[in-house]
Amino acid sequence: MKKIIMILAVSMMFATTGMKVYAADTTTKIGYIDLQKILLQSNEGKKAKVALEKQFAARKKELNQKKQELEDMQKSLETQSSMLSRDALAEKQAEFLKKRDQFLKLVQQYDKELQEQDGDMTKNILLQLQDIITKIGRDGKYSVILEKSQGGILYAPENEDLTDRVLKLFNQESEKKSKTND
Repeated sequence: MKKIIMILAVSMMFATTGMKVYAADTTTKIGYIDLQKILLQSNEGKKAKVALEKQFAARKKELNQKKQELEDMQKSLETQSSMLSRDALAEKQAEFLKKRDQFLKLVQQYDKELQEQDGDMTKNILLQLQDIITKIGRDGKYSVILEKSQGGILYAPENEDLTDRVLKLFNQESEKKSKTND
């Protein structure tokens, strides 16, 4: 109760004396970037995509081959179903279902591994981008830099889009690193 009275008294004092309380000059400058564009168009992003495609090309070929085997097996079952005994048909159907389940598990395993590899490569690129984004933020006196698709940006002026600047600096940095590694 005493605190409320004290707050009211102080408030009244400021109101009656005409004193104004000024906030510090806080100009907010907000920028945004499109990480998806950077991941797709940067040199490092392109390298990562090629590496993933190369790494999983053999697996994709294997999956296509197993899929074709399953389709052939299913066609064979359909054409032979009227000629086979019930026991033989049930046995062939069970074999088909077993192979189909193995195929589906393999597809899930490969998808999971692909997502993990993609996530690791994306994380590595994002870590490299962090310094560039921080530098642009500091140099440009930005209060906040948001990610376009994840930040829920419904509207922002084009001049606040920092994507191309980040992309250019990131490509320059990756070129420098690749030259020093050669």
